[in-house]
Amino acid sequence: MERDSLKKEVKNKLKNLNKKQIVHFVWLCGMRALPFFCGFKFSFWKEEDKKKHIFSIFQALDLAASFADAASFDAAHAATAAAFNNTIKLDSIILQDLDNPERSSNTKYFNPSEFYGVFWDNFQKNLQSEECAYWGKLFEQIFCNDFALDLKALQRRLNVPEEIKKQGAAAVAIYLEALEKGATRLNEARIIILGDKGAGKTCLARRLINPEAPMTDDDESTAGVNTLPWKLEQENINVRIWDFAGHTVTHAVHQFFLSERCLYIMVYDGRTEERNRLEYWLNHMRSYGGESHAMILVNKRDRHSVDININTLKERYPIEGFYTFSIKSDKAKLEDFRKKVSTYIEDNPSWEKQEIPSSYYQVKEALEDYFTKDDKENGREHITIDEFNSIAERYNVENTEELLKDLHFLGVSLWYKHMEDFGTLVLNPEWISDGVYKIINWVNEKKRHSLDLKDFNLVFKDELGRYPEEKHEFLFRLMKHYELAYETNEKKCLIIPHLLGEDRPASLPEFPVGESLMLRYRAEQPLPPNTISRFIVRHNQEIKKDKRDFLVWRYGVILKDKKENIALVREEDRTISVAVKGKTKSDYISTLRETLNDLFNSYKNKKPELQYRIERFGLIADEVEEKNPLWLSDRKIFNHYRREKPYYDDFTNQNIPMVEPVTTYNIKAENLMMGGEGNQFFEDNSFHNTSFDFHDFNISLQGNINELAQLLSEGGATQEAKGLEIIAQALEQAEKCEGKEDVKKKGITNRLRRLIDDLENKGSRLHKTVKGIKNGISVAQDIAQGYNDLAQWVGLPQVPEPFLRKNK
Repeated sequence: MERDSLKKEVKNKLKNLNKKQIVHFVWLCGMRALPFFCGFKFSFWKEEDKKKHIFSIFQALDLAASFADAASFDAAHAATAAAFNNTIKLDSIILQDLDNPERSSNTKYFNPSEFYGVFWDNFQKNLQSEECAYWGKLFEQIFCNDFALDLKALQRRLNVPEEIKKQGAAAVAIYLEALEKGATRLNEARIIILGDKGAGKTCLARRLINPEAPMTDDDESTAGVNTLPWKLEQENINVRIWDFAGHTVTHAVHQFFLSERCLYIMVYDGRTEERNRLEYWLNHMRSYGGESHAMILVNKRDRHSVDININTLKERYPIEGFYTFSIKSDKAKLEDFRKKVSTYIEDNPSWEKQEIPSSYYQVKEALEDYFTKDDKENGREHITIDEFNSIAERYNVENTEELLKDLHFLGVSLWYKHMEDFGTLVLNPEWISDGVYKIINWVNEKKRHSLDLKDFNLVFKDELGRYPEEKHEFLFRLMKHYELAYETNEKKCLIIPHLLGEDRPASLPEFPVGESLMLRYRAEQPLPPNTISRFIVRHNQEIKKDKRDFLVWRYGVILKDKKENIALVREEDRTISVAVKGKTKSDYISTLRETLNDLFNSYKNKKPELQYRIERFGLIADEVEEKNPLWLSDRKIFNHYRREKPYYDDFTNQNIPMVEPVTTYNIKAENLMMGGEGNQFFEDNSFHNTSFDFHDFNISLQGNINELAQLLSEGGATQEAKGLEIIAQALEQAEKCEGKEDVKKKGITNRLRRLIDDLENKGSRLHKTVKGIKNGISVAQDIAQGYNDLAQWVGLPQVPEPFLRKNK
């Protein structure tokens, strides 16, 4: 059957299916296409990303099988196209699937080994080479079983902990194979309590467990983090409550202990007038906890009422509930709050359906027994790997290294493979958090920003039993691992950027426009408090030295690479800016951008907008560049570049081609920041922006029309020029339009369409005049593209694009 005929028949048959049937069909198409896709080696992915990408395919198929009602016709069409693009004819099979949407064709028509031939063999071999033989066997079973699914096994695959899924297909395969030998419910849940110093976090933590627990003293303050156990007897869930210090200097450490699948409780005392502090903590949660939910508790201290824009906050953050009462005196409201918290945990699918292999659970129980032998004083907070291996052997765990990784990601115990020379498995994460907090607080109290390994004896002088000297280097290296500090060239000395002085050097390098490259990241919300510190840690070997001092401070750094390029990177007002000069500045700014992109991608909240400083042409007054610099987002630059459309700068009336910025800054699809407003996607090798900024469009199109009017006037077509000026004026008036319908009502699109028709008509005077003047065709093409952008936005037919190119 011809491709177009098949597409038409598929489209017609899909109209008779409901959403659930369409999704089942999509799933079948995806399954049938999978051997073709995996029949090639995965060389199009980076080696370190292969297993994650492979798993994302498997996960997408499982989700399609599970959440059938979420499908759309577009998804069905895409999967269908993927199927019949292959060289093997799938016509009859696709149509059979559509005729019998609840089940696939009979097994006798679809033996995978016979049907796919060498593709099937390669499919299995390539999965084996990526340590994914489990998935190959699973799909062979599904294919040979007439595409029938074991729904219990499907749910088990979907409910694998997110922490394990992030490791990729091979890790998930090992985990699932262990589950098949026996599974036990993972009865662990976490509550994270955040808030400013003195808000009442520790009091709440204690009274969640016991409503009669004593309140804290006025001078009592959490130095690092307290973890408290809370047993929910009814559901047999072990809840760990993490009570974090509110001191600002410690916030950068939170990133290593906050995570997803937690309930966050924000405690706000209502005494401070800094209302944005609540949003700071909610953003802090989102940076590390993803879509975890929050409960907000205003700890009422007096009769003063607290006005919080809770509805606005609910629009931005996943807030589970909002409560106001005194932790100290409102016993009834406290009890109600305790019930709300326990009910949320008991009913939450993150904990309700979470299973782990029975052998893993037995090892976990044995490790907890080590930790809580008699009481916390006598329990062990870390053990050797040899001891761990003995425990794993006792419960017949074969892949101990995978078990170590899984327990680490689940937060049960902590193991650092790159530090295996220490042979240490940490049973109590609080041992690390307390140790790191003590180091940072000690340095801060000394009004320093660095310490030597020998200083650790002073840091832990009162707790050498808990932190003996032989463990000091382990903590030293952990500070580097967590990017909290970097080691100087004089070995065994740590610099903690977060504790550097706040003021910048007296003089900074100048970065003249035309000789420098500049970019910046602008965020709507507060930046995670450790972003610039982590950047400094990663580039510490390039920090420039001025006489005796290194040019680095808490919020910025001056760098100098091996090729003598100079860079200034600093954080100001929710913005991180980068300026670079030197002979190979394009390469260096690309390297720095790669680091910052990686840092921002490590957070789970909304990404900042990446903007580039664009150089204008000709002699531009210094005050123009100083007061009105031209910054464009990476998406806008790339969008104009892909469409071969210059950007119109309304301030200088210049059309600026985007080829040079794309080349100079080395802007590619893979280094775009997918944050800020709007979403992006690729289709047919073209870049599209699904958001439409009418203001930017309007200014750009007015500029193009005025430019063409001027060219026409100079060419003697004054009447046509006046017609264009009228259209430009209509666009200027349209600036007050509020939406698509207003634009339609004002007839702007109709006027533009008539203009395009006149330009397209080879017999018209306008067409002949435009074709006869220099640059006329180029500007007319920009106007045609502008019309198409507007037409697409308001839902009108577009003109052939780009029709004028054919008339050159």
